Formats: sequence, structure tokens, C-alpha cells
Amino acid sequence: MATTNGNGRARSDPGASTGQPDPGARRPAWRRASLGVAVAAVGILWLHDFAVSLGPTRRVQLSDFAGYYGAAAVMLAGEPEKLYASERKWFTNLPVVALLLSPLATLDYQTAWSFFWWLQLLAFAATLGLLLWGVSRHLAPLTPVGAALAVGVFLAFAPVLRRCLELGQTTPLVLLMVASMWIASRAGRPRAAGLALGLVCLVKIPPLLWVALFAARRRLALAGTALAVVAVGVALSWWLFGTELMGQYAERVLWSNAGASHAAFNNRSLDGAFTRLLTDRSLLDWDPAPRPWSVWLAFLATALGLAALYLARGARRLLWPARPPRDDDPRTGSLELELAVGAVVMVLALPIVWIHYYLFLALPLALLPSWWRARALPASLGSIGLLVVGGWLASGTDAPGNVEVQQRRNEPGYRLRHNAQPLGALLLALGLSTPVAVLAQRARPDESEDDPRA
Repeated sequence: MATTNGNGRARSDPGASTGQPDPGARRPAWRRASLGVAVAAVGILWLHDFAVSLGPTRRVQLSDFAGYYGAAAVMLAGEPEKLYASERKWFTNLPVVALLLSPLATLDYQTAWSFFWWLQLLAFAATLGLLLWGVSRHLAPLTPVGAALAVGVFLAFAPVLRRCLELGQTTPLVLLMVASMWIASRAGRPRAAGLALGLVCLVKIPPLLWVALFAARRRLALAGTALAVVAVGVALSWWLFGTELMGQYAERVLWSNAGASHAAFNNRSLDGAFTRLLTDRSLLDWDPAPRPWSVWLAFLATALGLAALYLARGARRLLWPARPPRDDDPRTGSLELELAVGAVVMVLALPIVWIHYYLFLALPLALLPSWWRARALPASLGSIGLLVVGGWLASGTDAPGNVEVQQRRNEPGYRLRHNAQPLGALLLALGLSTPVAVLAQRARPDESEDDPRA
């Protein structure tokens, strides 16, 4: 028996292929209804917390937006040589990004802040809309329970969104571009998806890891277009503003952080977690310092352990497949899993990962339940438990004020508290190894289940 996906292509019904009825069809109506009511109630509670907590963020106005506004002002004034001056230490983007921001400086600071605040909030809401539309079109019929689950997971990242809004960060808008990349790729338009991903990488460096993963999965049109967009952005910056300004950018963003680390409370990378755990460095020190050997060894041991786990579970069979993956395949379509794995690697691998980077997890984790069901993956309680607990830890951390951090900086338990997000990301990495193993098994050419005659 066959159904069709959102592109009108035929796909097999996993229940029909095994000769077994869909277990969901046997569930009594009252159980489905009660489950729906329970999920809806949780969603309403989350939505209430989400809605009432956003307003105060308009009054906080932390440092990141000041960096954007200052960069826009020097560009509008025709003084690009001041772009990376010490008073604009929070601006860490390419000069061409500052040029695109320059219209902000035509507004006074308060008006520009209000505009930017609303822009990020609307981008987050638009991402949720794209998420639900994409699930209904490309993964499965969007049932009330499925929709409530996706919304609940997505809105669980409200603490991270609050941090973005307090900082005046661009991450919610960048997340909307990631959602656009996912939609374009699912629609069979890899170059449009690559264009979106390239723009994402011009604004934020960590998503370059997605480009590497997509290239390893032979999504070459997508990855190649993204790299071309980044190359054009770098070339334009060099051509328009010269070698000296690009050298200042490289020094601020790359060379000053090479081989260094810091224990600041808002650096939620694995490197930052080990620095807080194994040293007595201040939680309010944002100046990179040489990385101790203990931190190096702890990081390498963890990274090698995760790599060994994924290799043992067959991840190598998913890299550089014989042909590019088919995302409409009901058994092996993997784009949503790639997004999730890439986002987790992103927040674990880099030495500096600010709290707001964890918003990149919101879209893949909200997609994961629908993808899991559409691919008929086994319901492993262990892996699902790891994903639930990991997602809860990764999404639910509010950032304290500097005064509180200063007062409690020497409390061992307080220092550990700021490792909750990287611990959540580690649990997510462990949980995601199960679907990776299932897809690797299905990709084996010598398995009889891959033979259409079996």
C-alpha cells in the first residue's frame, strides 16, 4: 500500500510493508482524546509562561545590540576603519554584515532597539509557523497531538529566546533562515537551501558545521552553494574595506580565541564547562586565556568517546553514501536527523558557545518526534529518555545577572549549575546515536530488507 508525501511522490506505508496494522489505529478514541487534552494542557501552560515572560526583556538591553548599532553607525558615517575599535568589542561579524545593518543607525537607539526586538520575536513566531507547515507537508498528517508536541518542544526554548531578546541578538532571525533552508531542501531546491544556509553562516560561524555535515552526506549542491555565498561575503568585505580591516576581524574573531578558553557563565560550550569544572577561573572573565592541559584532555576524551560511539553504531556507513539521500524515503530520509546531529555537534565542539546559540536546537528537536514517527523508528525508551532529559536541560537555563554571579561565583554548586546546557547537549548526542544506528542499518547494502524482492 502506498501514500504520497507533500511532493506528490509515492511512499510506502511501514505498517503495510510488514503486514501489521498501524498500532495507532487500535488505540481507543478516548485514549487518543485524553492524550490530546493532556498535551494541550501542557502546551497552554508553556505558552502562558512564554507569553508573560517576554515583555520585561524589552527593558533589559544588554550589550550585543549596542555592538550592532555601533557598527551600523560607523558605516553610515563613512568611518569603517572604526568598526573593530575597542568600544565596539561586541561586534564580531564581517564588515559586509555591518554594511547591511547600517539602516539601523538612521533610527535613534531606543527606536532601533524596539524595531529589532519585535523583528526577532516575529521571526521566532514565523519559524514556528514554518515548522508546523513543513511537518504537515513533508513528514506526516499534522494531528492535534503531533502539533501540540512540536509546539511544546519549540516553546520549551523560551528561556533561550528571552536571552536573545535581552541581548538584542540576531539568533531568532537566523533560526528563521535555517527553517527556510529546511523547507527549500525538502521541496527539492538544494541551491535555494544553500543560499539560505550561506546567509546563516555569514552572520553566525557555528552553522558552518552543518555545511561540513551536508557535504559528507553528499548534499553537494546545498553545501557548495552555501560555501559560495560565504566566499562572496568574505570577498566583498575584502574588496570594499581592505586587508587591514579584514585583519582586524580575523584577530578579533579567530586568532584571539585560538587555543584559548574562558569560564564565563554564559559560555555554554563543552570547553567552557570543563574550564569551570577543572579550574577556579572567574565566571565573569570574558578574556580568553591559555587552555589548561586538564581541560584539553577532558575535552579530547569526551570528543573521542562520542566519535567512537557513533562509529561503533555505524555512522561511517552514512558518510559519503553511494548517492545523495532521498528525504522523501519513509525508511531512510535523514535531513531532520542531520539538522539535529549538526546542531548538537555545533554547541559541543566549538570553544565558545554563547547561551543564545542553543536556540539552533529548537527547530531540529521540535521536528524530531514527527520525523521519528514518519520513519517508523523503534520506540527505544532509553534513547527517548536521553533526548527528553537532554532537551529539557539544553532548553531551560535562564541567564542570571552579573551581580548574582559576582556574589555566588565561588560556590561549587553554583559553578556546576552553568554546566546544565552542555550536559543536556551531551545527553542529546547520546540519544541521537540510536536513530543514527537504525538508519545506518537500513543503509547496509547486504541487508535483505533493502532488497525490494524480500
